[in-house]
Amino acid sequence: MRSIYRATAILSGSSIINIVVSLITAKVMALCLQPAGYGYYGLLQNFVVLTSLMAGVGMATGIVRLGAAAASQGDQLVIVALRRASWLIYAGMSVLAFLILAIFRARLSQWALGSETHANTIVILAVPMLLTVARNIQMGILNAYHDVKALAKCAIFCTVFGASTSIPLVLLWGVKGIVPAVVADGIVSCAVYRHFLRTSVDPVVMRPAFSETAKAAWSLLRFGGPFTASMLLGTGVQLALPMFVLHMLGADSVGYYRAATAISVGYLGFLVTAMGQDYYPRASAVSSQPAVLVRLINEQHRLVMLVVVPMILGTLALVPYLVPLVYSVKFAHTAEILEWQLIGDLFKFSSWTMSYAILARCGSSKFFVTELISGVAMFGSTWLGVRWFGLPGLGMGFLAAYVIYYIAVWLIICREVPLVWTASNKKMMLTGVVAAFVIRVLPATPMAHFRTPVALVLTLAVGIPSALTIWRELMTAKEPSTRYDSDQTINTVATN
Repeated sequence: MRSIYRATAILSGSSIINIVVSLITAKVMALCLQPAGYGYYGLLQNFVVLTSLMAGVGMATGIVRLGAAAASQGDQLVIVALRRASWLIYAGMSVLAFLILAIFRARLSQWALGSETHANTIVILAVPMLLTVARNIQMGILNAYHDVKALAKCAIFCTVFGASTSIPLVLLWGVKGIVPAVVADGIVSCAVYRHFLRTSVDPVVMRPAFSETAKAAWSLLRFGGPFTASMLLGTGVQLALPMFVLHMLGADSVGYYRAATAISVGYLGFLVTAMGQDYYPRASAVSSQPAVLVRLINEQHRLVMLVVVPMILGTLALVPYLVPLVYSVKFAHTAEILEWQLIGDLFKFSSWTMSYAILARCGSSKFFVTELISGVAMFGSTWLGVRWFGLPGLGMGFLAAYVIYYIAVWLIICREVPLVWTASNKKMMLTGVVAAFVIRVLPATPMAHFRTPVALVLTLAVGIPSALTIWRELMTAKEPSTRYDSDQTINTVATN
């Protein structure tokens, strides 16, 4: 457990800086751009991430999935072949992606931005899109080596330097500075990861045979194809939702939705990073050992609950004050979405401890099933939520989608490994869900005026024991070896 806490602490330290800088950036953008302009900024960013997801064909995750064990065992031939193969694929996909954006720019502009007048902007966005793919490949290489410190530093520098370029551009040109800001952010992030990759990882000195590189490329594509399809159905749907909101509710609603999502993702961003950059490599390394994997899932879930439950309750308690503070009073409708999203975060992070294990153990085929369920649930529940409840339905749909997703990944992982939640995991999850719903329904009861005090008391009642538990276990837990040893770990599980 101690190494999990340590890695999470390192990534959390960097995320505190990231959160502070992101809050400053959000405040400036909200004041300068207003809800409609802020929504447009979010649409451009989501378009870049969505297209980079397709152009990247899962290479970053594939490098971790296929190279984590080789890197930990010092098998340089495998990891070098994967690195070379990823850049060859990148070169081919870059040409293809640029041509698609250029040819279909008018239709893409209509779909993503609501009008064909932004067709030239779509072509310009090819630059940050390709830079994002390159950054993700470099991130994947660092992640395969499990270089947590370098990844944390990258996150800090990307956020700080990105804000240092995007804020002045928006302050200087207003809405016209949004596109240059998105391009500048892509340049900065790619340059930062390139620097740390060159300084943190030994340079490539081996030259694998072409057959080895071709084999690695085929392995990446064989993994990345289904994985990309999976992500398009899951993450891709979520990235496309602002465009759906644009066509159903209008530009201002996109701004409200973007603002709510930024908070619901940003305040626990360090945990998202830790899951992908620490937990996933660990799960990949022990994917063939069911008993070890079950223990790892329970350990990760326990840590997630200890951190997530108090933070969600605290954020939920302060939503009425947090939204105008972070943005402005013009974003008041954001709270209607955010409160439901925060409750959904409980199910989201709990389910992710299982979905990462599914990806590590089963590969991309069964992961495709989970993401298909996620995408269908997210789109269907959001559509119904908006039709029935209007703007608040965006948050309700988010909650409903992750409840469905949680059930789906639980059923799938239990067919692969004998997963049973520990008593503490069950207790923390139940406590978090009940407390969150109590806070949410209080405004509809005679105790509406006591909503914030009650919410803060519940936060402290959960948060203080959680903080003490984390501190005690961090100080007393034994440091495991840097690499999982099959027999030793299984014996440890058996004795516990």
